[in-house]
Amino acid sequence: MNEIELHKTLNQLGEEWLSSKIQRMRNLLKIALPDEALYREIMLSLGYPKNKVQFLELALLLPYKEIQKLKTQPLIEKALLYRAGFTQDASNLPGDFDTSLKLNNSYWTYKSIRPANFPDKRIKDFSDLLFKTTEKGIYNYFKKQIEKNYTEVYDKTSAKKIVEKIMSFKGIGISRKREMFFNIILPFFLSDESFSNYHSFLIKLFETHASLDENSKIKKFYKLVGANSRSPLRQPNEKIQISNAKEYFGAIKFSGG
Repeated sequence: MNEIELHKTLNQLGEEWLSSKIQRMRNLLKIALPDEALYREIMLSLGYPKNKVQFLELALLLPYKEIQKLKTQPLIEKALLYRAGFTQDASNLPGDFDTSLKLNNSYWTYKSIRPANFPDKRIKDFSDLLFKTTEKGIYNYFKKQIEKNYTEVYDKTSAKKIVEKIMSFKGIGISRKREMFFNIILPFFLSDESFSNYHSFLIKLFETHASLDENSKIKKFYKLVGANSRSPLRQPNEKIQISNAKEYFGAIKFSGG
């Protein structure tokens, strides 16, 4: 296919990718309340790529409703680290905290993972956001963030600033927060019919925001199409440019993601 056809294909695949994500969120909301469903999805994402199952099990061992009872960031962090098996220290945790429920620290994978992405480090980083949401809930936290930052999306620059403001919590790097927004927050609230007044705003962000950071699936995409796409406007071996987040996730689906 030529470059025009390729971009058309990426847009179609991006729409399919988003549709499948929205359906996933709808399915989750059939078995869990919004706070719990959103918490589980974010926890799952923290395990990317080698500790997904472990983080999901941790979310089930320490559900969000229990997190909300822990009123300080240090207690939330300690409770998560205890249930994950990274500490044996249960001091200062509530009297009704079940100390028999915990994973073994050998269950977690560290091999070939950068220190910044170690599971215990991610738990500590995420505890700050959890603390910020304990009073009103994590669903309402992101709902208010979207409402507060609702504005006209003009171009890639404005879309980028909006996403950064929505995801303006501490502890997690901006690159990971962008992935979290498009993989979780955006499809989650697009699945919420009570939030339909903001759906067009979220879709505009998806279609306008610049491509995200290159990962292994995007590298695979470039390898698959780079040598096969020809355009008189492109120099030999010049990389095809992914135009926006929609095309980015279309490229991931193209690569089998």
